[in-house]
Amino acid sequence: MTAAATGESPGRASRASRTPDLRPLDPEAHIDTVWRLARARDLAALGRAETTRGWIEGRLTAPGADPARDARLCLGPGGDVVGAAWVGRTSGVAGWVVELVLGPRATRDDGTGLLDFAVARCREALGGPEGAERATLSCFASEGEHTTRAALRDHGFGSPRAYRRMSVALDDTPLPAAPVVPGAVVRPLREEADLRAFHRAKNQAYAAEEAGKEEDSFEAWARWYRSDPGVDPEQCALLELDDRVVGFVNITDRMLDSRGVAYVRQLGIDPSVRGRGLGAVLLVWALGEARRRGRTGMVLTVDQENVRARALYRRLGWRVESRWDDVRRAVGHG
Repeated sequence: MTAAATGESPGRASRASRTPDLRPLDPEAHIDTVWRLARARDLAALGRAETTRGWIEGRLTAPGADPARDARLCLGPGGDVVGAAWVGRTSGVAGWVVELVLGPRATRDDGTGLLDFAVARCREALGGPEGAERATLSCFASEGEHTTRAALRDHGFGSPRAYRRMSVALDDTPLPAAPVVPGAVVRPLREEADLRAFHRAKNQAYAAEEAGKEEDSFEAWARWYRSDPGVDPEQCALLELDDRVVGFVNITDRMLDSRGVAYVRQLGIDPSVRGRGLGAVLLVWALGEARRRGRTGMVLTVDQENVRARALYRRLGWRVESRWDDVRRAVGHG
């Protein structure tokens, strides 16, 4: 038996359990199956469906994704699908990410079996042309996903970074007034040059050490951006201050089919001009645009440690609706 690498948790040999039945995941045949599983997971954990079919399809067909290599289904004792997992890289995020979807009938053993696969796939990818010997594998789970969280603990995932999912209704109530900031102008993306400015603003706003973010090339980011489920450049915008781009907002329709809402995928302000009300200017614009498009509300996910951002959202009427953790573990090559 191969010993666990230094700094890694022991493998399944130390856990008495039923061996999960893992099978290849074929997007053409299994997208609806995984979507139904995710909906059942959402209803059990959150009390509402959030995941859309388009989001599942987009993640399994993202640039560089190879489901035959990177994804697995887990079958229960009766032969029905009870879980799924896939691993990959996201432009601008350091390390690897595993999406773990466990339905209500999945067990901890099913979860740890899928995580065994994810860790092995991540380990297999290390030591390649770039010579990386270690990587971080992370997973995002809501507070209500008890089986998922137990499986992650069993597998040595820890160091949780807390997030809050917040929402605001877009009913007939007047929108909050944006602060008046002389020289500030919000404008939607119109052409390729705007997209490049958007990417530069994103890298400037998200420092490499901030919540696992890292700078990426425009080419890599553009492939990810264009394939992001629900992406719509007309709902994205740049914020200029005295003709200089200092902020951006990325709004997607990833929850439109499930909740009828617009989702704030990213919002950032250049650190050099924070504290002047520019975040509120950008967010109020986004709220008005979402209402104009008939969305019933807006949803976002914010780092619990980002006290300034959370205070801004509360002032504009947003409320916490669920809690999430990003947990991670180290994976070594070989």
